[in-house]
Amino acid sequence: MSYTTSQTLHGDWSSSFAGRLAGDLTAAAVSASLIAPTVAIIDRALVERASSDRPLLQSLRSHTLAALKRPGAFVFSRPYGLVWTLYGATYAVANGTETITREICPARVDPITFATTFIVNVPLGVWKDIRFAQLFGSRIESSAKDALRVSSKVVSKAATATFLLRDGVTIFGSFTLASWCSSMIPDSLASQPSSKTVITQIVVPVLSQLVATPLHLLGLDLYNRQSGVSWADRVATIRRHLPSATVIRCVRIIPAFGFGCLTNIGLREFFHEQCD
Repeated sequence: MSYTTSQTLHGDWSSSFAGRLAGDLTAAAVSASLIAPTVAIIDRALVERASSDRPLLQSLRSHTLAALKRPGAFVFSRPYGLVWTLYGATYAVANGTETITREICPARVDPITFATTFIVNVPLGVWKDIRFAQLFGSRIESSAKDALRVSSKVVSKAATATFLLRDGVTIFGSFTLASWCSSMIPDSLASQPSSKTVITQIVVPVLSQLVATPLHLLGLDLYNRQSGVSWADRVATIRRHLPSATVIRCVRIIPAFGFGCLTNIGLREFFHEQCD
């Protein structure tokens, strides 16, 4: 092979690789933009429900109408930006890691992609939830804050740890467990691998919320009521909100890790095909 030919092939490979990475980022941005409105509205309603007992349907209806009446203001609002950042970063890191790892270490694509996605999604998810709790949760009067400063720090750490555990359950169910379960679907139910992927990518993340929702409610309660609350009272509060919160979080996970992931996968494959 001549030097000129080698240089040309290297240039073509570099251009194709850069194009695939650009496609990864574009797919992530588009997918995050599509799901952010729904997730932002649902998450705000959940926080308001846990902190002030505001009915979920009332919150969902009012925030949806507000978003439809003023879409520009909604898209540039802080809640939308927080959710978009969370899922845009998650999809982008998952896409980019898989593309790079397939070139460098193809045998370890799955564990490396999961690890990087987990590292990025979990702290960003906790950051987003803390910000939502600050924006829409219950407030403590300034005169009481000084008296509760020490205990608040302890409970805030407990709330953060609870959110971390909740997100670990969600990420495991949405990425690792969903892919594992795909091969378990009988051909009589779905004969094509793509059909099996669609089924597991929607069903498994939804079922993971049966475990994640109690953790979510506990984290919110630890943040909203930071002192002088017995565990019996916390458990009673969680049990009261659990049925409706479980339903709404199961619905929430469908756009976030169901349709969002499927859209991201489809767009990513399309952009990669244009580069080959």
